[in-house]
Amino acid sequence: MDDQHAEEQPRGQRAPVQELQDFNFCLVAWPDDQEDRPSLIPRAFQERPGVCLAYLNTVIGNVFRKQSIQAATDALNNQLNCMLLEGVLPEHPRPVRHLLSAKRRLGIDADQWITQYVICPECWKHFTPAQVKELPSPECTVPDCEGVLYDEHTDAKGKRVRTSKKIMLHISLIGSLRRMFMQPGFAKSVRDSRQDHPGQNEDEDYVMTDMHDGMLWHELETNTVRKIGKLVNVICAAIMPGQKEPNIVQINHCLEPSTRELMELKNGVKMDVYGEEGLVDVFADNEALACNMPASHKCNGTAGHSHDFHPCAFCDIDIIKINTPEGYNNSWTAKDDYHMLRQSFYSKDATPARQEAILRDHGVRFSILNVIPGWLPSRKSALDFMHCIFLGIISHLFMHVLFGGYMLLGMGGINSPKRQFEDIINAVRWPSHVTRLPKNVLLIFIQHQLVILWWAWRDANDEIPDTKPPLPPNTVAPDFSRNCRSLYQAILFLCTGVRILTSRTISMAQARTGQSFLAHYCLECLQLRIPLTINHQALMHTADMIKKFGPVYAWWLFAFEWFNGMLECVHHNGHDGGQIELTLLWNWVQAQDHGSMMTQIAVYQSEAAEDNVRLPLCNAKLINLRAYGLPPGVFYPILLQYCHSLWPDLHLVGDLSCDNGTPFYANKVSRALTYIRKDGIHYGCTMNQRTHADSFAFISQGRTRVPVQITALFVVGVLDAGNEPEDFLEDKDRE
Repeated sequence: MDDQHAEEQPRGQRAPVQELQDFNFCLVAWPDDQEDRPSLIPRAFQERPGVCLAYLNTVIGNVFRKQSIQAATDALNNQLNCMLLEGVLPEHPRPVRHLLSAKRRLGIDADQWITQYVICPECWKHFTPAQVKELPSPECTVPDCEGVLYDEHTDAKGKRVRTSKKIMLHISLIGSLRRMFMQPGFAKSVRDSRQDHPGQNEDEDYVMTDMHDGMLWHELETNTVRKIGKLVNVICAAIMPGQKEPNIVQINHCLEPSTRELMELKNGVKMDVYGEEGLVDVFADNEALACNMPASHKCNGTAGHSHDFHPCAFCDIDIIKINTPEGYNNSWTAKDDYHMLRQSFYSKDATPARQEAILRDHGVRFSILNVIPGWLPSRKSALDFMHCIFLGIISHLFMHVLFGGYMLLGMGGINSPKRQFEDIINAVRWPSHVTRLPKNVLLIFIQHQLVILWWAWRDANDEIPDTKPPLPPNTVAPDFSRNCRSLYQAILFLCTGVRILTSRTISMAQARTGQSFLAHYCLECLQLRIPLTINHQALMHTADMIKKFGPVYAWWLFAFEWFNGMLECVHHNGHDGGQIELTLLWNWVQAQDHGSMMTQIAVYQSEAAEDNVRLPLCNAKLINLRAYGLPPGVFYPILLQYCHSLWPDLHLVGDLSCDNGTPFYANKVSRALTYIRKDGIHYGCTMNQRTHADSFAFISQGRTRVPVQITALFVVGVLDAGNEPEDFLEDKDRE
């Protein structure tokens, strides 16, 4: 049945998504018994409020204030002893007096929610602890696998104990969603797409703002019209053990538990929802596989990005055409998803020789994701813009062309191009939201690269010379052209294309324009005989990705790199066999801001939101504008003028004026802020006595972006005016 007829069919009469059988899944269940599943309503919430608060204070002290287990336990006992002296400590249920027991009462004991699978060290096949107990021998049950699952020995009590060789941790998607839907307000944050009009981006001038503006958002088949569209709660479903990268067989086994749960969620799972009477059917689907290029090829079972005949997962280009104009003129043909699925299942049970032949001829192997109904390996894979551009093409430009081509020489001392280039890069002030990219890559490229190269290459007339720089001694000239002006022209195309495609909002006309600039960059490089990589050709699919998934800002991997950075800060014991990963997942479950147990137990907000601007929730004190600033009183006339233009109907006048109107009292209308967040980005100010971080920004004046430094941040409200407080940024030019 095609999608059109499926949409016309009433919801109650739609045929359920068929679940494929006989794929040797490990049943995704709690390790031993369903009775071991933690209650969604923690036992602590059924105790006296004072006892529950003591548990919360103890856990917060351990998790966030880094108290030791003993110190936190002592603090818990002190609070309970105080209640005992007052005669308010209940006898039933008897309060627990240890930190670990308090975590269990609160439902935030990570061990309750993390399933520790025993995996084969060779193929990574997953086994639950209950399955391991029933195995007749330690050998892996997968045919032709020589892995050993566990060691067996006798403990001090004479019992036979099986110790796993390697473990892998999983968190249930369904269990995580059950907890999320018990949060107040979470169900309301689920996007209701029933009033949306699919295919709006068929209009080339329609401006897309998020993933729900993409085509695939409306093509999901989950037996429901409601889809989750708010990326606030993040589920870390698993952490794969290191140190080597897994192969396709190992990845398939790692994805088995989550794949099984996705198949269940497509048919709907009954869950308790906060504020709803009775159980509610919750549906979910996977819209996109967003990861870097090597991981995407492995997860989808497609040939690697260096394959001779199938290096691209989206088209039929071969490796030779990457360095020809044919790779950048849209003459290629898109991959056929159904042909890929057919060959993938042919490969599943084929002999190794046949599997290699299918991989060579069709560029695909079996992937466990292909058993998900509606999964299309090419159409639902997203080319990550961050890795492809910033860690691929930009790295290629710097390392292979600019530095590898001796375009920035060190000869000349402090006046050498290399020294000037390094000095201006090191002078850049970095905002705090620049995440885990290598230093001096992202902002320099988007904002400053052309200026920096002009500064390093300019001649006496402040122009880019139409010559090539001299070679250093004892070096060999590269095979490509080293003409400064030609390279500068090519880099201009690249910067323009990246600037357009990384916009928060974008139309398909703009996306195609940005992609055309990138194509011109690649063609210019070929003219200069610069060898290109698969990343350059893959960028020719960027416009298609934007049409399917919306602006790249909605699905690129900066957020996930930030999560990786959070995990890097976790202290662990360095033990292998999955123990490091267990420590990381413990930390994620208990302490991190997104998707954590602590957030789900004590739901609170530290910031108040107004449209896309978030302010500190704690109310700042009123200030006297005539005494605030350097020199004192400098902000009062500026704010008065701004508010007069913002609220002309109030007829604002100075508090010392004799004119009729609403007085603008210097000590009653304004509160000073230390920071705000706009569109998720932190902005500070120079009036903050602790730090001047993030005080630089850009403002738009017409079609021009002007660099400014934020001097002060205010919330202004005129009493008895019936207006909401307005945010105001007093900006001062950097000069």
